[in-house]
Amino acid sequence: MLNNIELKWLYDVVMLEELRSFTLAAERRNISQSSFSRRIRALENAVGFEIVNRNSNPLQLSLQGRHFIIYARNLIGDIEHQIDKIKGGKALRHRINIATAHSLSISLLPDFISGFMENADKVFNIESINVDEAVNNLKNGKSDFILSFFNDDLMTSPFLHHKVLNAQLYLVSGCDPDGNPLYRLEDEPLPLMKYTDESYMGRQVNQLLENNFRNKFTYFCLSSMSDLLKRMVLNGHGVGWLPDYSICEELKQQKLHLLAPEQASIKMDIFIYRTYSRLNPSSERFWQYMKNR
Repeated sequence: MLNNIELKWLYDVVMLEELRSFTLAAERRNISQSSFSRRIRALENAVGFEIVNRNSNPLQLSLQGRHFIIYARNLIGDIEHQIDKIKGGKALRHRINIATAHSLSISLLPDFISGFMENADKVFNIESINVDEAVNNLKNGKSDFILSFFNDDLMTSPFLHHKVLNAQLYLVSGCDPDGNPLYRLEDEPLPLMKYTDESYMGRQVNQLLENNFRNKFTYFCLSSMSDLLKRMVLNGHGVGWLPDYSICEELKQQKLHLLAPEQASIKMDIFIYRTYSRLNPSSERFWQYMKNR
């Protein structure tokens, strides 16, 4: 049986997780640091495990703390939501927190969101960040969902996943006014609009370059953002690997041309990820919607 847990302790631990500092969190909660520390310790005693790893610098949540913080946030949100409804006020809308890769936030996520119109008591909070940062946000309870590419670390407990799309990276060239490609694969050297090595797409392209196209390209532009590389390709500066979901219209309009699609394409699976922890009602409904699309 749980000991009594005070609601203010939940606000405390959420603030601590956001600021990663006992001093700053105590100031924000308008109490002394010693009192704040006692309240966090009281919460840990009540739940029976350490929420905070006090030996880490900067401060980190424990593994159990990462799971608990998700429950704490959603419990606070549910209480505030229901109290406001009972008082007859305009209820606070549930937040659906999604972290997503840059290219997915522009090309895919708006369509997913527009199809989810189940009620008005929600607001989407979307962060377009790099994949590694998005994974860390999910692990630390800062996001409800990640819309991203295959990630082996997220395919097993304590995470859930659902594949939403099979995609491909294609090597493409811009075209002249008659629809003819400005560059061809046999041209050497080919100027390449390349993803940074740290990005997910960069790692996929690097593997293909190493296996099939060593010394074929010169690097003209480096970026983690596929939309920037796409613009550079459209402007005729070179070739680049771009995701199929972002170039459909340009291919139809003959503004882009596929180069050796069978030889130079890269398969990518796109997933939505979450933790096992219970989310707020709107987020849970969004999960079911994404699974049933």
